[in-house]
Amino acid sequence: MDLVTLQSQAIIFSKEVIFRFVEIVKSPLDSTNMLWILMPLILVLLLMELYFSRYKSEELGWNTAFGNSLVLIFVSIDLLRYMYNIGQFGFNPRMAIVVSIVFVGSLFTLLDFFHLLPKSLAFVISSRLPINFLALIGVILVYTNIPIDYITFFAFVLFLFIIGGFLRLIQLVIPESYDLDLD
Repeated sequence: MDLVTLQSQAIIFSKEVIFRFVEIVKSPLDSTNMLWILMPLILVLLLMELYFSRYKSEELGWNTAFGNSLVLIFVSIDLLRYMYNIGQFGFNPRMAIVVSIVFVGSLFTLLDFFHLLPKSLAFVISSRLPINFLALIGVILVYTNIPIDYITFFAFVLFLFIIGGFLRLIQLVIPESYDLDLD
């Protein structure tokens, strides 16, 4: 394989990833019924980011990690409802995604409830971005006909970097609070 062929394959791959990324971003407009579950996820993610950007000295606690992990269970219940309503409750790739989210949500909930992981690890995997992003991936893949393939994987990685960059920008813009501790 020569350099020109490799270069053209990289360009084709990049275009496919960008096209799929646009498809993912536009999907709530094409399948508006997913907005009922996506809007609370997005709103909570933004509000929590605003809060922790303003109060930088506060850190995630076990109760917040536990509450975040419950989000996956609530989302998976909606996904199960959706699969049942469209008559796709049997085994198929989208149902496998739903079952995976049920499993991960249940696992994280138990791990956080019983404090079974080191605090530093538990607070990273149960923080708002990983939990809400995993829920977002599940909702988009279950509610749409977006192919489940490596192009979609890399499009979601691109989406994660963009969301992470946006949240980082929020952290930089929101002024930190210097409240007096009145306790």
